[in-house]
Amino acid sequence: MSEKPFVNSASWIWSAEGSHSAPPPEAATPSHYQVRYFRRTFTVADPAQVHLRVALSADSRYLFYCNGTFIGRGPAKGDITHHFYDTFDLTRHLRAGRNVLAALVLDMSRVAHRPALLGPPCSVMTYTGGFVLEGALQDLSGAVTEDLRTDDRWKVAVDKAHHFQNENTTFEGYLGYFEHRHAALVPTGWNSADFDDSAWPAAHVLFKAELKENRRDPASPYGLMPRMIPMLEEGEPARFPDAYQSGGAAVSADWQALLSEDRPLTLPAGATVDLVLDFQKLTTAFPHLVVSGGAGSTVRLTYAEVLRLAWKTPGAKMIGKQQSLANLASHFADESRGWTFDRRGEVTGWCDIFELSGRDEVIEPLHWRAFQFIGLRITVGAKPLTLRAVKHRFTAYPYHVKATFRCSDPALEKIWEVGLHTMRMCSHETFEDCPHYEQMQYAGDTMITSKLGMLTTGDCQLTRQALYHFDWSRITDGLTTARYPSRLLQVLPAWSIHWITAVKDYYLVTADRATLADLQPGMRAVLDWYRRHTNADGLPFKLPYWNMTDWCPWWPRGVVPGADDGATCIHSAQYINALDELAWMSGELGLSAESQALRDEAARLRPVAHAQFWSESEGLYFDRPGGPEVSQYGNAWAIVAGIAGPAQCDRIFARFPYDEKLAPGSFFWLHFGFTAMAKAGRYGNISEHLGPWHESISYGLSTFVEENSYWRSMCHAWSAHPILEFQQRILGITPAKPGFEAIAITPHLAGLTHAAGSLCTPRGLVEVAWRAEAGKFTLEATVPGGVSTTVTAPDGSTRRFDGGKFSETFSLA
Repeated sequence: MSEKPFVNSASWIWSAEGSHSAPPPEAATPSHYQVRYFRRTFTVADPAQVHLRVALSADSRYLFYCNGTFIGRGPAKGDITHHFYDTFDLTRHLRAGRNVLAALVLDMSRVAHRPALLGPPCSVMTYTGGFVLEGALQDLSGAVTEDLRTDDRWKVAVDKAHHFQNENTTFEGYLGYFEHRHAALVPTGWNSADFDDSAWPAAHVLFKAELKENRRDPASPYGLMPRMIPMLEEGEPARFPDAYQSGGAAVSADWQALLSEDRPLTLPAGATVDLVLDFQKLTTAFPHLVVSGGAGSTVRLTYAEVLRLAWKTPGAKMIGKQQSLANLASHFADESRGWTFDRRGEVTGWCDIFELSGRDEVIEPLHWRAFQFIGLRITVGAKPLTLRAVKHRFTAYPYHVKATFRCSDPALEKIWEVGLHTMRMCSHETFEDCPHYEQMQYAGDTMITSKLGMLTTGDCQLTRQALYHFDWSRITDGLTTARYPSRLLQVLPAWSIHWITAVKDYYLVTADRATLADLQPGMRAVLDWYRRHTNADGLPFKLPYWNMTDWCPWWPRGVVPGADDGATCIHSAQYINALDELAWMSGELGLSAESQALRDEAARLRPVAHAQFWSESEGLYFDRPGGPEVSQYGNAWAIVAGIAGPAQCDRIFARFPYDEKLAPGSFFWLHFGFTAMAKAGRYGNISEHLGPWHESISYGLSTFVEENSYWRSMCHAWSAHPILEFQQRILGITPAKPGFEAIAITPHLAGLTHAAGSLCTPRGLVEVAWRAEAGKFTLEATVPGGVSTTVTAPDGSTRRFDGGKFSETFSLA
């Protein structure tokens, strides 16, 4: 393969109907997606004398094999203009004699996404079914011995086994259809070298593949570009730690032996099974069942984060409380039942269905699933069915957490643990708001999760991809979309502001000047959009699109009062803060005049916003001019953006954040609430503000939820943000210069007597441990050598160090 693939070489291929027509029923997959098998055989004389490297992609998804060995799945999520390809070195998989490259490809382009009915995944952007591969068998001198690029030498077959469905669900989702696989219709050994494909027709050539930068007058719709992130981690099959019969009774000893010891279990003809597999915490994984025999048997796997049970069930511990869900992100809510871990609860949700062939086979869906519980229902056909393994294989973005945190409050240590798990469950090919319902990358959630990923693992690749995703999403008037990649357009102006913050955070961590320069025009476009939607005073006014800012239960669909017909404190403060952030980033790029102009605009607008929203009688900022509404989120943003001065902060904190008149926020608002508290010098005892997080843990949840009604997502990215408080405020570690060229350590006591932990930087781990006792504050730190470090103690005194390991004692007066 050439150093740069897809330069006037490989073509996209498909089956006979191509991309310009629909296949007749006899030549089509009998379901919503079209599925095709592709093969290319070739001969190797001596595997030790050749090497093979390939680049490939597909629309919409592929599973790729070499000589029957699974190699990988993809492509990573992008869009049509930015369509990713993957590269694999297959040399070690070659063998003497006949070899084969094989792929299963799903085409999701022929049906539209509809949340209430599923359809294809909203996050997979498609154009037409297709597969493309470039590669050549080369000898050790680099000479090509066989060209393997996709063309009409490849064979194709139409799949009849895979059906797709949305059975028995009464809520909406964005993650796409689930499977109904008729295994007997999968060609036996189709991906092995020895399979006879002589009856398969030649593939139909669609159009030449093109790299994004080489497109001129393209016939191909795709701008191919190399994958920006590593392949997802895919683990080995692992056991379920618990299982029970539906309703709560224990499983039999035979079942227990299968689950815990892999002792085969044979079910007689006509038998039925209805049990629940409990992983005991939320995971994202491929269910993995190994079976033999049982032709005509049906296996149904139903996935749930928690169990569903009537609110009035005697003795049941329920999650949350019964309430009206009319103003929440509920959609098709069932108010008669709530969530529980009580074993009397029902596993409800989407399911995969497998009709068995009678052969030895491994049951895994094509895409990973999110679950704590799997409802396993088996109906055995006319012949006995042997189960050899009932397991799962973990998958997620390959983060390796290096940071640590411990302190004098065990409850905060538990929040650290659960928050990290929440982050991992919401990180795959993109960041995700939630893994079970949507699997969509939202800018607000990503602002938090991406920073968590960088500071706890040191891996910035998924963050960088996300920043480009949102830049690619920008619509013609300048704003980014709220979520991307996405088939359905959704625009929340505030989420474009959060994207700007995410860019700033990425640059502060990495000092990646080239990426910042790439994204600068898009950030300008966002602020230009805001300027075109301001009132005479220059504040954002009567903004179009969905003006959701937080899931406040008092606000219709999260929209702060006044947003649709005038100016609001939240949107004004967010705009002012974004002006300051872009001013700083422009200065980093050497754009001094632009930087000053942005800074001047922000400075001019602060007193204007104060005059419009401050209530002298309330001692708070109104959500809209003249009020009467006030909110936690609005007053937090007034402080964060510098609209509130010291005198206003003194009055605000007489009532903020828990006065009964303040409209309450969800988990999300407190990310900015903590910033407001720190900026105002009122950080205090952090645990006093973490009641919803403590409550989630007390219910037995292994991840943090979307919002406090506990109706829908039990794992939501934005709710992991207290980890940032532990690292950046309790330990106090922040970059004083981009890329942590200089470091500030400014610990907050936060109601604790001691704390210790670390934070990842591009220069290495920064470790801090402090203890407050007997009127003294003692700090020890280890910082990469040569990094200028300023320590500011709780009493305000400072010390400077040139990296390395050091300790210092301060007074706590």
